[in-house]
Amino acid sequence: MSAEPAEQKTVKPWVYRVMPVEGEDNKKWDLHKVRTSKHTHFHTVKEAVAAAHEEAGTHPAHIVIHALDGHAYREYDLS
Repeated sequence: MSAEPAEQKTVKPWVYRVMPVEGEDNKKWDLHKVRTSKHTHFHTVKEAVAAAHEEAGTHPAHIVIHALDGHAYREYDLS
C-alpha cells in the first residue's frame, strides 16, 4: 500500500493598503485590510506600515503603499 503525500494547503496572504487620506486629528494615513471593512488611521506612513506588520504577525502578507495621486509606489511581501 502506497502512502500519498499530504496535500499542502495554500495560505493566501493578507493584503494591506496604506493610502493617504484627509483624516481626523491630523491622521493622514489609512491602513485598510483588503476583503474586510477594517480601516485605521495613523499620523505617518511609517506608523501604518508598522501596524500592518504587527497585525500580520507570522501570517503571510502583502503591503501596498499608495501615493497622493492613488498609484502604488511601493509593494512588498511579509513572510
